[in-house]
Amino acid sequence: MILDIVPLYSDAIVVSALNINGGNFVNLLFKLLLTANATSWMLVVYGIKEGITLWNVPPYLFGLVLLCIPIILSLISISISSCLGADSLESCKEFSLADNEFLPTYLGYFFVSLSISDHITMIYLYLIVFVFTFLSQTQYFNPIFLLFGYHYYHVSTERGTKVFVIKRGKVIRNKENLLLDNLKRINDTTYLQRKGRE
Repeated sequence: MILDIVPLYSDAIVVSALNINGGNFVNLLFKLLLTANATSWMLVVYGIKEGITLWNVPPYLFGLVLLCIPIILSLISISISSCLGADSLESCKEFSLADNEFLPTYLGYFFVSLSISDHITMIYLYLIVFVFTFLSQTQYFNPIFLLFGYHYYHVSTERGTKVFVIKRGKVIRNKENLLLDNLKRINDTTYLQRKGRE
């Protein structure tokens, strides 16, 4: 294991890389967090439906706390993305907006969560969905990112490479306005752009 700690500001530190068997720990952590973001709605909806609570907190207040969990996880994901590898792509040949493409999946999560009434079944189902979501790498869509001003694009480069870009800003309608610099690499085909030029 190689631990590389980089000082950030005066007293905070960021773990920039922790290689485990040749893999990047920050990338793994980021992918696990994105998967939790994508699938946590199942647990939130189930918890609210069942009136689950802790420490004698009224169920309606605990439900509000549960609703905050995916938002907090999303904010943490955006923060961690600054530790990912930087990259840029060549010019865009064509692109399409993908904001609405994954919404049926999330509606499916809601309906499944509403139909299950057994805690053990819900735990097993959640673990199965979590593993398949992680392995299929569809976890990069997070509806909360839409609230933070991010949009999702399928992009084909001039060389014919197809990538998925998560980009903050106004919806882009013209390929000349799609700047592909200052990207953070999630994997070989998925990138996140937190801001425009930094």
